[in-house]
Amino acid sequence: MGKKFNPIQFEENDGLPLMDVGIWAQKKYKLVGKYCDIFTSSMKGKWNLIYMDLFCGPGFVKIRDTGQIMRNAGLISMSVPKAFDHYILNDYSPRNMEAMEARVQRLHPSVSVQYSCKDANTCIEEILTSRPRFSNNRGTLTFCFLDPFSLNLDFETMKVLAREKVDILVLHALKMDGQRNREIYMQENHERLARFTGNPNWREKFLAGNYPMHRFCKFLADEFDVNMKKLGYLTEAMKEPISISTGHIIYYLAFYSKHPLGTQFFGKVQRGSNDQLQMF
Repeated sequence: MGKKFNPIQFEENDGLPLMDVGIWAQKKYKLVGKYCDIFTSSMKGKWNLIYMDLFCGPGFVKIRDTGQIMRNAGLISMSVPKAFDHYILNDYSPRNMEAMEARVQRLHPSVSVQYSCKDANTCIEEILTSRPRFSNNRGTLTFCFLDPFSLNLDFETMKVLAREKVDILVLHALKMDGQRNREIYMQENHERLARFTGNPNWREKFLAGNYPMHRFCKFLADEFDVNMKKLGYLTEAMKEPISISTGHIIYYLAFYSKHPLGTQFFGKVQRGSNDQLQMF
């Protein structure tokens, strides 16, 4: 892994749309960037490497506490010393996609990239079909970052991704969505968590198991992990908590790989990461 690569990259305001984030988002971007670095440094030339980001945002984010502007995951992934061979960027917001495309063209004009502006849960088949077919004899490895700000991520999307050789890092908004909206989701006519966990009977299972309400988020995470295992991903999902300044966890980054080397890589990234945030 390139030890000198710093994923935290501050930028000047270019006048294009920004996404507001808390300062704790730096830890998320650091983990993504470091994994991109070790992934490409180790696999470049052996495989065709693709970076996929289905909730890519506008490319730049603004830290609410400081007013600083920095690159988000999609642009960080293009900054690693050994670049991916192809990039796939999607966001549901036309405003975000227009800003991201303009920034990529200005900052990384030579990369191979495809854009789409659709619901990630409905376009994944189309995205995979439209990927380039490399002319060499190497296989293809993909690193997919999923960064929804809610639990609006269908497990059917994971099933489609699992058909390929894909390492996945996904934001699980278990606290800021699952816990916060628990009473709404417990209503029988609400389907979001059935789609998220991949278990249409999750509610009955939770109630029949007499789980205490403070274990609600853990239950959802376990349901997701069980179904990821059925797709061939390794049993022990690796999770990194992201906390706000008060110490309260608001979401988790969960890593899934079908190969022990992937979990080894992410373990190195976790051990090399810390909560020291850059202010300038």
